[in-house]
Amino acid sequence: MKKRLANFLICILLLGSGYAQKEPMKYGKVDKSDLEMKVYPADSSATAVVLCNFGYFDSNKMQFVHQMRIKILKEEGKARGSFSVPAGEKTNVKGQTVNLENGNPVVTKLEKSGIFIEKITRDLYQAKVAFPNVKVGSVIDVEFYFQGFPSYWSFQETIPVKWSELILEESTYFSCRKNFQGYVSLSEASSDRWVAKNVPAFKTEPFVNNVTNYLARFNIEMSSIHIPGYLYKDYATDWDAVAKTLRDNDDFGGQLSQLNFFPNNLAKEIKASTRTPEERIEKAFKETKKIKWNNHESVWISKNGLSYAFNKRIGNSADINMNLLLLLRKLDIQANPVVLSTRENGFLSQFSVSLDKLNYIVVQAVIEDKTYLLDATDENISLGELPERTINGKGLLIKDEGQEWIDLTPQTKNKTVSIFNFKLTQDGKLKGDWSKSWVDYGGLKLRENYKSFNSQDEYLKSIESKYVGLSVDNYKLENLDSVQLPVKEEFNVTLKNKITKTGNEIFIQPIMFDKYTENPLKAEDRVYPVDFTTARENTQIFFLEIPDGYTIEQLPKNIKMALPQNAASFQMLSTVNENKVQVLFKFSINKPVFYQPEYLDLKTFFDELVKKQSEMLIFKHV
Repeated sequence: MKKRLANFLICILLLGSGYAQKEPMKYGKVDKSDLEMKVYPADSSATAVVLCNFGYFDSNKMQFVHQMRIKILKEEGKARGSFSVPAGEKTNVKGQTVNLENGNPVVTKLEKSGIFIEKITRDLYQAKVAFPNVKVGSVIDVEFYFQGFPSYWSFQETIPVKWSELILEESTYFSCRKNFQGYVSLSEASSDRWVAKNVPAFKTEPFVNNVTNYLARFNIEMSSIHIPGYLYKDYATDWDAVAKTLRDNDDFGGQLSQLNFFPNNLAKEIKASTRTPEERIEKAFKETKKIKWNNHESVWISKNGLSYAFNKRIGNSADINMNLLLLLRKLDIQANPVVLSTRENGFLSQFSVSLDKLNYIVVQAVIEDKTYLLDATDENISLGELPERTINGKGLLIKDEGQEWIDLTPQTKNKTVSIFNFKLTQDGKLKGDWSKSWVDYGGLKLRENYKSFNSQDEYLKSIESKYVGLSVDNYKLENLDSVQLPVKEEFNVTLKNKITKTGNEIFIQPIMFDKYTENPLKAEDRVYPVDFTTARENTQIFFLEIPDGYTIEQLPKNIKMALPQNAASFQMLSTVNENKVQVLFKFSINKPVFYQPEYLDLKTFFDELVKKQSEMLIFKHV
């Protein structure tokens, strides 16, 4: 059978291409006008421009050809000399960098050392290329070809695209699914050819999930192979079929029944040392986090298997979280895998079936009416929180029978509470105590940041560098390794250059740290969502003794402002208690994602927030 199929495929490959339309570019034929270009007329700010991006699937040869030509216009654009594109396991690459020297084209060939074919998942590959001799003025010319379809095709980039064309010839034997995304309309579209012309660069703004989620592009996946008399294969056509494929696979579902690989002593120890299911989950979570994550994301366990990962204390994300899942089941806790696509990998659409899009597993554990989402790859994460890389819309819960979509949005916030208690010194400095609590995702942020430094002194120097004028005289840290508790910092500090004295008046901004000095939302309109990843809450309480010989001339005005449905809010409350001024400021983002109809209200909200955080406390000499 295999020999007959191989012969059949050879016959197909010997057939000629049915493509008759003129190609928009030809590899190796770079126009001198492109080499002479100094500025891209449609966008003078462009650091580089994609002159042409052309892809063609030859249904007879079952081969995809991808040609690309990029012009480098500015120093920042030189980074475009290294990039990656979808590819096949066996991809042929040829490329060159062309420079104009003394009026003549000079070609530098892409060496084999500048080409790397990387396996992304079991069936997905990408080609990484790094071109030599890239300068301002260079034209990069490249051609890839491989068997099969690309996993995606981009019509838009973060630099302008002059021409992007994709042709997918219809095949008698192969078919694929195409899902279009993005906010740019195509110039031409038919059943097998799509063209985008003069596409503007995607302009990034703050609070974007992942730029590739919003670029205009096709996501492509094989849907069927039908070769009469040889092979009939339909790939997953709905999410039920995806769930079944996962359950039937030895490197996923085949692991879910393997309850005997764990040392019995571990389960017995956890049961003996805990009294409640909640305690058992926490203990199992802590034990599983002893397996170090190798930074590889996957829905499939590694070739060495779960036992190896458990015993050697290292594995990919599937190894670690499958270990956790099986340990929970051995502890009589209901647990199932949730498959998802990470933020870097892009959105997982409920309406576009794709097994290849899945690249991560977390665990859902249920105790009575309480549900936990667990990921044991991060030593700093607390029970019930997910790493930010996994917070990406919805995940697919794989049950023993069927599947269910679940929301990955965290129930906790990135929360901080700061309390400042200051006195004004004779030499015009603020001196006193500053305590700060980091709660939930705030605690995760602090732990990750603190542990990135080699020493506490190095960390404190970064704090003094971040907050200009701050000098830390003493420091205390609590609960750094107790991930279920808030992290607490206590500083004894001196602040200079934070007051302004004019005549007989003293001006102080009570909101000094962790504030917006300008509106981060610059665009007049925004079609893609504002994504904060998690909800946020920042509380600051400022105490200051009224200086001797002074009285209060002005307090920041009390205010409370909120968006509809309390999606975001801030409040300021100023009071005087005996010889102390107290200013309370609380700022909350109560949902992580805001969509296009909400943008203008959110932008106005930030305008008002910036104004309020800059208000002055004024003392007047008596």
